[in-house]
Amino acid sequence: MNAENLASWFLRSGEALLLAVILALIIFLSLFWYFFAYFVLSLKKHKKLPKGKVYYKYAVLVPARNEDQVIGHILESLKNQTYPREYFDVYVIVESKDDPTVKITKKYKFNVIIRKDLVNKKTKGFALDEAYKYIKENNLYYDAFIVFDADNVAKSDYIDLMNDVKNAGFKVGMGYRNFTNSSANWISACSATLFAYMNQFTSNGRSILFKKMTLTGTGYFVDFDIIDNEGGWIFNGMTEDVELTKYCYYHNVPMKYYPIAQYYDEQATTLKVVHKQHIRWVWGYFANDKKYKKKNNPNYHALKKGRQNTSLFEFNVSIYPLVVIVGLLVLAFLISLGFFIASLVFSAFFEVFRVELISLSMFIWVLVYFFILWIFVGLVAFITFVISNKYLKFSVGLQIKVIFSYLFFFADFVFAFLDGLFHKYKRVSWDKIKHDGIITNKEALENIKNENKKRR
Repeated sequence: MNAENLASWFLRSGEALLLAVILALIIFLSLFWYFFAYFVLSLKKHKKLPKGKVYYKYAVLVPARNEDQVIGHILESLKNQTYPREYFDVYVIVESKDDPTVKITKKYKFNVIIRKDLVNKKTKGFALDEAYKYIKENNLYYDAFIVFDADNVAKSDYIDLMNDVKNAGFKVGMGYRNFTNSSANWISACSATLFAYMNQFTSNGRSILFKKMTLTGTGYFVDFDIIDNEGGWIFNGMTEDVELTKYCYYHNVPMKYYPIAQYYDEQATTLKVVHKQHIRWVWGYFANDKKYKKKNNPNYHALKKGRQNTSLFEFNVSIYPLVVIVGLLVLAFLISLGFFIASLVFSAFFEVFRVELISLSMFIWVLVYFFILWIFVGLVAFITFVISNKYLKFSVGLQIKVIFSYLFFFADFVFAFLDGLFHKYKRVSWDKIKHDGIITNKEALENIKNENKKRR
């Protein structure tokens, strides 16, 4: 191949790549039908459920290994619940009787469960399973579990509103995951934006269309019978919330996302912590889920068969169009960048490559792919603010900062995948994520004001 043909091949390859990207985007965007449906549904006003007539009894479980810096927040907010105190018990789960968390918990006169089986069982799911076994062994009775993290804060009516959800016939329910420190810095703001999108977009849409949602960490209740039917808390991988979500889809469990109820969660403020979380989430999502698909497990009859199959299809393909689109654009960007660099190198050896049109064309394609990706990810952040900023309450300046930089935050999921791919121990080891307990959200502070007075 002579230099002129090589130059021509560069141009044709660039044009073919652009055409392939356009066709692929059209195909995968067609699978994004739920994206548009969920956006329309996200604009609907949420209706308040009728007040529940039955007071169900709840076991509130709080895994809290060495969380003495923050445990007071959730315990104070639980003490301030409007739900009748005789209808819920709080169990804080620790790994050692010497944990300072124990002393704080006892001050609130809540229960402490000290774990006994820690060999290769460090995840939150195993802690919850020990709590379940403790309750069974002591012949205690509850209608449902509510799960919180030590860094959470529950609004005073949270259990009351979850009880309304259970009275409405749902076996799993969750409120809006708000944030204690979302505007602390750019990192916490981007993290909160991601969860706000999952709250008001995917969980809201799935709840309306399919009686399903995406569990995101904690703040949810799950019927005691679901755990009991499985003989324990079988959701014990790196992402137990994703595992429980999968189980509910495969076994047709009626779920309800109810944003009128709110709890608060601390967001990471450093890239190091965010990266650790992303490794856990990415590899947890793709973990083996065969044990949640067993056909002999109960069917909880949330949907009729046709609608259930549609919900399963949406759930199973939901993340892949986004992954493919982003991956495709990144690949096209890298290929076109390689062409551009190669054209500059060849221009030193071949006269024909000194034609500026070739290098300019390649450079334009580099910019095109980057801007498509940048705009696409920024659009997701923009939509999140349209539907959820009444909860986030970001300033206009912070919204703009997140929209224009969201791509760089999102890129860490790619690095997290690669990091976990080359360092297996990072995707299978459960490392404690330290919480600093700093709360900037005024509404969250209102729910722990008595604790704040004690500290002063």
